[in-house]
Amino acid sequence: MSLYAESIASLKKLYAENKTSPKEVVASLAERHAAVDDQVQGYLEFDTDKALAAAESADLSLPLGGVPIAVKDVLNVEGDSCRCASKILQGYTAPYDAFAIQKLKEAGAILLGRTNMDEFAMGSSTENSAYAKTKNPWDLERI
Repeated sequence: MSLYAESIASLKKLYAENKTSPKEVVASLAERHAAVDDQVQGYLEFDTDKALAAAESADLSLPLGGVPIAVKDVLNVEGDSCRCASKILQGYTAPYDAFAIQKLKEAGAILLGRTNMDEFAMGSSTENSAYAKTKNPWDLERI
């Protein structure tokens, strides 16, 4: 079973049946990230330690309890960088959580990291990211 490819519904079912844990899922995603992200360029930041710590104390009774979520680099997460995939905002640290992030945290989601995007969200393919062009993880010839 490739835990990194499971759906939210599937993960919640596996958790309910004690067939896996949020920590195992985060570890699977971290392994996949390490194996492919140098080619895919999907993440600007990936914080395995922070995600594993959150997985350790995940409340599985919540709607997204123990479910890992990636966050686009345009959403503020308090204490984390938020560059909007632009070098202009390098060094900016978010002073608060965006409303969507508040709701994800309240629902028990585990934040994995910040994903690449077009600079300032001005596009849909990451071809205009200041950092890298993201490739399709299932077909590296595509974006």
